[in-house]
Amino acid sequence: LKLHLWSWMGLGPCRHRQPDADIAAGRAAAEAAMMGRARRAWGSAEPSEEERLTMLKRKIGEVEALLSEGSEECDEERFGTNGPVASGPSTRTVVRFPGERGDVVVIIGTSDHARIPGHVERISQIVDAAYTGAGKHKRVSTYDAMDRLEMGDAGPRANRVLHLAYKGEALVGCASSTFSPGWTPEGCGHWGLLAVDPEYQGAGVATALVIAAERRLAQVSEAVQIEYEYTEGEDFSRRLMSWYESKLGFDGGPRPRHPGQRSFRRCFKDIPEDAQRRGQRRRLQEIRTWLAEQIAETEGSLSIRKSSTQSTRFPEEEVVEDESSDD
Repeated sequence: LKLHLWSWMGLGPCRHRQPDADIAAGRAAAEAAMMGRARRAWGSAEPSEEERLTMLKRKIGEVEALLSEGSEECDEERFGTNGPVASGPSTRTVVRFPGERGDVVVIIGTSDHARIPGHVERISQIVDAAYTGAGKHKRVSTYDAMDRLEMGDAGPRANRVLHLAYKGEALVGCASSTFSPGWTPEGCGHWGLLAVDPEYQGAGVATALVIAAERRLAQVSEAVQIEYEYTEGEDFSRRLMSWYESKLGFDGGPRPRHPGQRSFRRCFKDIPEDAQRRGQRRRLQEIRTWLAEQIAETEGSLSIRKSSTQSTRFPEEEVVEDESSDD
């Protein structure tokens, strides 16, 4: 099934997706990749819109067949006995917390969000404030933020994306997730750049971002990798270790024992099989939605072209009829 999820769109297993290819796919978006595969299918010539429509309909039929093989499952996932509940596609994950914390909505950013006034600057501010507050140096320029948002334009083909967290209408945090960054083991996804506006820390935003990122990675990955710097005896490092390696369930191996000793911890966590199964089905559903949008767009373009062709042809025919009647 995992090979189906990648190969039907011209992708190999996720381990072959390198960072440079990810950036190129994000910028060119899914359209260029789809057309490239179509050119291989029909030869060097650019496929017509009719041929592209045929291909899209064939692909959505394949996805429907895969979906029919499995059983419908509840869209909601609960994390912990009394923990938050997540629902929705990876493009818009709603994380509901019990009590007064309320909901956090996590979406996958695209170039549309880059066009919202102040949004790109807000992402840079959040990363700056979050890492500075923790005594770390991490910056995301507006150019980098725009580049990360554009990667989401590839839809289900995207390798790396930027998740944006909202409380109400306010953008309050971000994180990235990548199916194959190029430095993780085979079948192991990655998330990072986790940042929450200091004013909203402690409100579940970081937890919501991690849930959204790991739900997306569960679509094609068997495990998740993260990294962080640890200093033995440092209070902030102890809190990070407690959250990453206790609450979130990552394993970074033996910890340093001498005060002041530093280490760069690479931590791993297996994705449960039931989460992988739900993720794979959710990915198929998202691919189906994307294909349906592409079909509607192509059919609309064909309809406009047909109308345009008719409007330019009919007046000429009317002139000929008028001349004939005069004779």
